[in-house]
Amino acid sequence: MKQFLPLLLSSLLAFSAQAQSDRFAYTITDQQVGGANWHFLRRIDLAGGQVSQPLYEGLNTQRPVYQAGTGKSVLSADAPFQSGVAAMALDARTNRLFFTPMQIDQLRYIDLNTWKTYYVSATPFANNRTTTTDAGAMVTRMTIGADGYGYALTNDARHLIRFTTGGLPVIEDLGTLVDDPANDGQSIHLSCTSFGGDMIADDKGNLFIMTSAQHIFRINIQSKVATHLGLLKGLPVGYSINGMAVTDNNQILVSSAVQPGYFMIDPANWTAAAWSVKETSWNSSDLANSNVLRSQGPSFKAKPETAQLVETGKGYMTVYPNPAQQHQFQLRLRDLNPGGYQLEITDMLGRQVLTQAVQISQENSTLPVVLPKGQTQGLYLIKLSGTSFRASYQQKIMIQ
Repeated sequence: MKQFLPLLLSSLLAFSAQAQSDRFAYTITDQQVGGANWHFLRRIDLAGGQVSQPLYEGLNTQRPVYQAGTGKSVLSADAPFQSGVAAMALDARTNRLFFTPMQIDQLRYIDLNTWKTYYVSATPFANNRTTTTDAGAMVTRMTIGADGYGYALTNDARHLIRFTTGGLPVIEDLGTLVDDPANDGQSIHLSCTSFGGDMIADDKGNLFIMTSAQHIFRINIQSKVATHLGLLKGLPVGYSINGMAVTDNNQILVSSAVQPGYFMIDPANWTAAAWSVKETSWNSSDLANSNVLRSQGPSFKAKPETAQLVETGKGYMTVYPNPAQQHQFQLRLRDLNPGGYQLEITDMLGRQVLTQAVQISQENSTLPVVLPKGQTQGLYLIKLSGTSFRASYQQKIMIQ
């Protein structure tokens, strides 16, 4: 029995630490007030409003860094915050602060127990490139989910990254996000409205993104569907959101890399109110702590991610494979009335991608479909309608 006591005790301590609300948030700032070089790590007291002196200078090239997994010293390494950092996440269980530089495709973390810095060098983080200056490919959103995994997202939402937080982190690219058809054209991929910002998690397995242009999206991790929840209310015009952190009373603190001042968001109505800090109000490229949002209120109620598909006529239509690759798939038709049909495929903005007449000669058949070249990844609606009789079949397909 004695041999199990240390393990039991450590498990209880880990559970206690995880359950305890975090009253602090880490923030990345410049050394100078109003500056835009994101190399200095500070900490904000979410109860008192104090911002600490720099805890960590990320541009210090004399700081020793180590290889994650082996602990070996990394020779001739660039500085930890080289090119600036706009994405970080705090894992309370390991007490690691994960981050990635904006123009370096690598996951890194600070062990807050020792303040040693580790580089995950074995696997590219998001883009399979050593460096990137493409704004769409940069990672500016990162958080730790309620499931214990870390999550990060590129600006263009083409790479949802999941990583483990203990030992040597294992990195997995979950692929592109897709837009909820209910978004009415407000896409998670639009550079003008949906780039930048930050990401937090809730206790139901969702991710929430506030973009720099003040748009709110809820991400279903399992389906990778991004649902647009609207625009934030109460923020100044032009206030660019760049950091998010959940407080112990279930509010969301946001910061800006462009304008001074912090705001507190009420997730019950997505309305902002000014939040004061004592002494200096620093511009901040990112915020992070270990709290997750508690799913309460009407904004968190589940709603259908896709519009209800109404079908008429006997039989049914299925799509295979789904998701499809290389823009090719099959429609499997079972027990349909023979005759003439119209095949129509549209994207989630309602734009027509393909239309053609189809003649079905038997009740059970398979119809191969090839989309025109140049179609992007995402969700598409397939509709097969009878031309001389009342029959309509609809399905959605994910093109990867």
